[in-house]
Amino acid sequence: MTLAMVGAILLLLAASAAFSGSETAFTAVSRAFVTRRAREGDRRAVALEALGARQDQVVAAILVGNNLVNTTATAMASALLISWFGEGGVVYASLVMTALLVIFSEVLPKTIALRGPDAAALRVTPLLTLVMRALGPVARVVGAVVAFTLRLFGVRAPAAERPGITEDELLGAIELHGLGQQGAADIAAREERRMLRGVLELDDMAVRDVMTHRSRVAVLDADDPPDVMLERLLASRHTRLPLLRRNGEEILGVVTVRMALRALHAVGGDPARLDPAALALPAVIVPEARPLRAQLHEFRKSAVKLAIVMDEYGAMRGIVTLEDIVEVVVGQIANRGEAILGDIGPGGTAEVRGDVRVRDLNREFDWDLPETEAATIGGLMAARCHDIPAAGAEIVIGRYRIRVEERRGLRIDRVTVRIEA
Repeated sequence: MTLAMVGAILLLLAASAAFSGSETAFTAVSRAFVTRRAREGDRRAVALEALGARQDQVVAAILVGNNLVNTTATAMASALLISWFGEGGVVYASLVMTALLVIFSEVLPKTIALRGPDAAALRVTPLLTLVMRALGPVARVVGAVVAFTLRLFGVRAPAAERPGITEDELLGAIELHGLGQQGAADIAAREERRMLRGVLELDDMAVRDVMTHRSRVAVLDADDPPDVMLERLLASRHTRLPLLRRNGEEILGVVTVRMALRALHAVGGDPARLDPAALALPAVIVPEARPLRAQLHEFRKSAVKLAIVMDEYGAMRGIVTLEDIVEVVVGQIANRGEAILGDIGPGGTAEVRGDVRVRDLNREFDWDLPETEAATIGGLMAARCHDIPAAGAEIVIGRYRIRVEERRGLRIDRVTVRIEA
């Protein structure tokens, strides 16, 4: 009889450990992991996803079962020890069962589950399904009693659905991606984190944040002779240029190198016979406040991957291309003829052009320069100085010392940024 009771107590302790580990694995499992495995056809993941939709009932059923076996095990241990030691056995049973339950039925199984909650949750899915079948009705009664009690105190019961993953949680998961890697794996993980952050930034950025300013845009003037326009088009590093008239006040369209060469061939190679306006594709006009994601979808449907950006007064601010938006995700594309960011030199110093965007610097070097005051590093210096600083002028922003190395006219052409300890 004594051996049977001891065996029953050990079985109840094992059941308690299973309940505790299952609860921890179920509540700690990654919803993204479960969803991905379910879409891959894993039956356990499909069942686990269905249980996740009733998380409160599952947890209630686990707690009911766990408390049932714990109470039963403690009662049996008390009866056994009273038969051995008399009334003092109650104290011994309380001490022994507390130690056993805490160590072997709570801390140990939960620690094991937390080391791999995703895999553990899949392993205990059959147990969770069985528990819901056996104790689901009891869990629903418990939930109803809890909701009624909360209403008595004027507290509204929380929704049963599991909340979705917020953007902050997703950003936190991205920051954890690849941590602890070394060498090439660390470099790859760092780049993957940048790209994932870039995808999320598409919703928070507008066309003005990535456009090429008008002062840096190569254009064709429809008032120039056709041979001059053709020469300018073929000499450009770009394959498409806006076609303007009257100093940019009239936008005729966009001319591509391929269209110009075809038209030149059609007129027997005589540039004088070219009609500039007939060469141009219709220009896509977008406001500078248009969200990047909306413009990306527009480019997907448009044959011309270049749009003219206009301000609220109807004046041309610049241009935006598909590459500009792609760069938000993948980083700077080297074949665009823009300032290419190099490595940080000795002493933690980087030399860049003044028209490099602050966002690109932060992305490339993992810096945290302010991005809300100005779009470019030269603009940031002007904003802090409340003037156009001369060559040799320096400002300090946090741990960054920024110095104007070269200025051409009113434009800051080259700066150096040094990180100070």
